[in-house]
Amino acid sequence: MNVVLVSRPSPLNDAIGSQLTQRERPLVVMSMDDVQTMDVKILRDAIVIDGDALAYLQCHNGFADDVHAQMLVRRRSLLQTCLAHDVPYLFLSDGRVFDGCLAHTGDCAEHDDIEPASLEGKQLAEYERLVMADAGQGVVLRTGPLIASREGNFLGDCLATMREGKVLALNDALMSCPTPVSDFARVISGIVDQLSCGAPCRGAYHYCSSGSASAYEFAEVVCAFASQFVTPVADIAADEAGVTWQPSVPALSCNQILQDFGIKQLPWRAYLPRMVRAVCEGGSK
Repeated sequence: MNVVLVSRPSPLNDAIGSQLTQRERPLVVMSMDDVQTMDVKILRDAIVIDGDALAYLQCHNGFADDVHAQMLVRRRSLLQTCLAHDVPYLFLSDGRVFDGCLAHTGDCAEHDDIEPASLEGKQLAEYERLVMADAGQGVVLRTGPLIASREGNFLGDCLATMREGKVLALNDALMSCPTPVSDFARVISGIVDQLSCGAPCRGAYHYCSSGSASAYEFAEVVCAFASQFVTPVADIAADEAGVTWQPSVPALSCNQILQDFGIKQLPWRAYLPRMVRAVCEGGSK
């Protein structure tokens, strides 16, 4: 089965492309703008992965209203085309669709009612509803804050501040599950494999790397690894008003993806040494 990846340039886009290439999956990458002039022939024996909104909203504070409206129109058109050609549609989202659930205790599960409060959460929720309503073959995959070895990402920004010799004040209260883009791409590839074999799984699923942590706890681990490659590394401090997870995504329960797809969580700590080394060595050149 061919894969059509709809996404703008991003670490997530690169990780998905790399994973699918390793799996020898024929891959076509296009932007949401390209969808308007897309040749429907590329959808033959294909599956669509829509990562455009997630790639943007992981590092930006929402689409402008006019852009969001435009994205809804283009996504609806793509969904209708996929439905007409019986093409599975995998939409990538994140847990900010739950960020208004202040009374929620424990990790957010797939069957919980979504309640977004942030602009990004509300926009992702609208896209999700569109996928669920307009595509009987639609699958929504939510994740946590994605981390990557690239500037403009929470991991890279933490390291940049540390290497400036400044004390980095971080929130030690809000817990989330940081997820390396390469781990998320592994999961996406596994879902593609099973959907291409006719797996009937549909609806919403969650995947985050295992091990919840506050921004402060995460930075402690990052700092320990970074000290092996660069010196000096600045101190970090716990501060209620300090930097928190960017984006701020609640912790998610990932039981359903294990039950339906057999996909197990891997710890984010296992990915961190190589990622930190890549950032440190890149910054030293």
